[in-house]
Amino acid sequence: MSHTLDIESLIHNRQIITHFQPLVSIRQGTVIGYEALSRGAVGNGELIIPPDTLFTLAALRGLSLKLDRACREKAFTHFAPLHEKQKELLLFVNVDASLLTATVVGSGHIETLANTLGISPNNVVIEIIESQVQDTAALMHFINRHRALGFLIALDDVGAGHSNLERIASIKPEVIKIDRFLISNIHKEFYKQEVVNSLTSLARRIGAMTVAEGVEQEEEAVYLMGAGADVLQGYLFARPAPASEPEDITSRMRQVAKAYRTYSLNRYERHKEQQASHRALIRHVRDILSSVAASQFNQVMVEQLLTFPNLECLYVLNETGIQVTDTLCNPLNINANKRFIYQPARKGTDHSLKEYFIPIQAGLEECITAPYISLASGNRCITLATRCTCSEGKPYVLCLDVMEQSNMAPLHEQAICACGT
Repeated sequence: MSHTLDIESLIHNRQIITHFQPLVSIRQGTVIGYEALSRGAVGNGELIIPPDTLFTLAALRGLSLKLDRACREKAFTHFAPLHEKQKELLLFVNVDASLLTATVVGSGHIETLANTLGISPNNVVIEIIESQVQDTAALMHFINRHRALGFLIALDDVGAGHSNLERIASIKPEVIKIDRFLISNIHKEFYKQEVVNSLTSLARRIGAMTVAEGVEQEEEAVYLMGAGADVLQGYLFARPAPASEPEDITSRMRQVAKAYRTYSLNRYERHKEQQASHRALIRHVRDILSSVAASQFNQVMVEQLLTFPNLECLYVLNETGIQVTDTLCNPLNINANKRFIYQPARKGTDHSLKEYFIPIQAGLEECITAPYISLASGNRCITLATRCTCSEGKPYVLCLDVMEQSNMAPLHEQAICACGT
């Protein structure tokens, strides 16, 4: 069936349907809120117009602001019954940041909607996509005004397109929504893991809640929970649906919780095993070095590289952190393409400010770092450091870089440092 789409008539007659997608907290075992998503409806709903098409058509006719407000009116109206049943639920609504100008900011449209429908501003999260911002002054006026009224501010699609950390510093969002690109297959992709780990760590430090968007696989959900994401949203739990047809997602949440529990136990067991293995390795090499003169350190370290294939680099520091041997590396573990970018530290290099040396200097016997990208090889590794002596009794600090192969979320509380040679 064909229909002629009159965007002006569609907006005027509010031929807009609102679907809600739940945002879930697995740790709390609950739905914390819903994001409102709008579509156009033509011919009694026989033809559904996706949001991208809807807003493109409105922009061509200069009706973007009217459509934006019409969608928001529908969202508030359909959320009100949900809010009446569960006062703690949050409503996530998008605001087209490109429409925020000095003449629009003070309209009070969102405030009036909330008051009219009995929805507390504390239950409304206004989502801003920073890449759409054209008038920064108007945006900040909008944010400050609505925050003062009690509304919460979310920075949407963080990590996508032209998004930058400057917006986080200026907007100071209560919620950071991590873009779906970073979420897709995160359990398999190290660089995505590191970006998301950084974002969740940043959010914890500034007191913001993190929402991972576009979660479609159980493995993604489990990894994200381990990485510190507070809330998950995506098809794994539910597709957007009318407020009158909410899906029962309890069983899916329980399944993810069970998988995360197993994952966490395995992670801690693996961490304990790795720690024991690392400590055994560094003590083994330390004991061998202690039986020879300092002049024989290089020969002994070469032998250890040949004995332990997961060893990447070995080097020795003096008591003040100055490197007294060459950095001996296993050539099989260093990518030839990276040799001009990543260079092993040389004899005489000062390591006194490295996070693995400072704990030793402070009195610890050993230090094991968190995984990082080595400046010596460009590979993911950890550094093991321990006090040692040569056969003459002179004190040194032995350092080993060990290859690390893991797709498990980091144990943040266990990490001593995250940098190396």
